[in-house]
Amino acid sequence: MKIYQLLIACDFHDPALLEWVRQEAEYILKIMEADPNYALPGSLRQVMPPDGLKHYFRRCERIELARRIIQYLLAFLGHIPSDQDVRGDLVDPAEQLRSFVASTVDLLLEPDVKSAVIEEASPHGLLHTGSEGDCEKQVLLMNRMLKGMLDKRDGGITAGIATMCRAVEQFTLFWFDVHGNDMRRVRRSDICMFLLAHLVRSRCGPPPGAAGNGS
Repeated sequence: MKIYQLLIACDFHDPALLEWVRQEAEYILKIMEADPNYALPGSLRQVMPPDGLKHYFRRCERIELARRIIQYLLAFLGHIPSDQDVRGDLVDPAEQLRSFVASTVDLLLEPDVKSAVIEEASPHGLLHTGSEGDCEKQVLLMNRMLKGMLDKRDGGITAGIATMCRAVEQFTLFWFDVHGNDMRRVRRSDICMFLLAHLVRSRCGPPPGAAGNGS
């Protein structure tokens, strides 16, 4: 059984489960904020090579994007903004979330992320029966599919949030598959994002024309 099948089998109308998801999200946000690698130390005894420095900041960027996505999903879990709520506001929270998700999707095409996907997928995940070329194609297809979803802006803010939540779900499902749907290998933050996105989307209703994907 795949991870998402286990997760969506839960009773999301149970107030105790909803509270657990909230607490889990808040705990993960604290972990991300306290990550010792999140900021460079004041001084480095050795100069970090350019490739290592780039990889370091890419990792920081991914952590920050995941943190922002969880923050917005947690906020939407408490209140789904309407078109009237954001009319005249300087910052549209739905568009902010869209930009964070889009940046996360773009990072899939970074060489170090592709390498990480291939390395992680080789033992138990996407490469179990395929090749590295097949894996790269799946990364590219996932990127294109998610970008296509994020480009849709029909149906107002509620439908837009539902579409973004579906994109987050698909993104995390991809990483679940990369890790062979092994709960011991999947990132805790990905599980949290999946649960939050699934809960928020269920409150928005499915986006117009959305096809079922097992959720």
